[in-house]
Amino acid sequence: MDGAVVGVFGTDTAAKAALETAVAKKSEAEGTVVFTRLEAGRRISLLDAPDFPDKLQGYARVASISDYAMYVYPGAGRLTPADGELALLLEAFSLRGRIVLLDGKVTPEAAEGSLAGTLVGGYPSEERSSSSSAVDFGEVSAREDWPADGTLVYVDRVFPVKGVGTVALGFVLSGRVAVHDQLAAVPGPAELTVEVKSVQVSDEDFSEAGRGIRVGLSLKGATADELGKCTWLAGPSVARSSSLELEYRKATFYKQAVAGRDLHLQLPGAMVPASLAEARPGVLKATLKDPVPCWKGMKAAVVDLNGKPLRVAGGATIL
Repeated sequence: MDGAVVGVFGTDTAAKAALETAVAKKSEAEGTVVFTRLEAGRRISLLDAPDFPDKLQGYARVASISDYAMYVYPGAGRLTPADGELALLLEAFSLRGRIVLLDGKVTPEAAEGSLAGTLVGGYPSEERSSSSSAVDFGEVSAREDWPADGTLVYVDRVFPVKGVGTVALGFVLSGRVAVHDQLAAVPGPAELTVEVKSVQVSDEDFSEAGRGIRVGLSLKGATADELGKCTWLAGPSVARSSSLELEYRKATFYKQAVAGRDLHLQLPGAMVPASLAEARPGVLKATLKDPVPCWKGMKAAVVDLNGKPLRVAGGATIL
């Protein structure tokens, strides 16, 4: 079983809710909101972050693990600075996507024109009724920057279940996760490895699950407390490092230099503190507290959580 992760972005809460409830079924409401839809044998997860624009972290996490973006244009027809920040966040991860226009309130020409000069401004527009359940995800495919092989699972929740043991919830970012797999907890001690006892998808047991699928994994070899700081479960072929070289692309309208500062990197699933220094023109060296999964071509975003008016400092590609 394979799937895809679609981020639903926008500042119009009512418009997003209308789209999401029409095309998918809400499966989780804690933290990142998850909607699920089965289409053509694939499981599509639609993700939303309810805490934006007060906080950037939720949408940064969604963008970092999404294969595709649906940007819901505000029904009032006016963009806000927060919409601009979202456009720059999607550009940082080079996400493909579409602009969704609901109920004929905004024309494609007006929407695309208002976002001209951004990656999102180049998205095709989809005009649709907010009550329609019909949607085509045929063009949604795995992001090109995911690693070609090796199992990597982003973990967002770990908890004990009586009679089952330790359970981790998350998304398969690359490879496949299967019963009896041995996976390293990252970050964590080098010797901390867990065995997958069972794989569940929407409370059904499977022998394995492919990339893009939200999974529940029953684990052997560590307690929930021992995995409390774990963000990823990684197969043996996934490299890890606490020192990264990044090709940096400064965001439009972000004025400050980032070299010589302590900021944050939004990696696939997790935002981590990073000390940034210039390695050579256009290339940053990021020093992290703990080793993280990394591969050539991995996308990241440089984030200034205290930045005003813009928190997205730019995009980066791991060299």
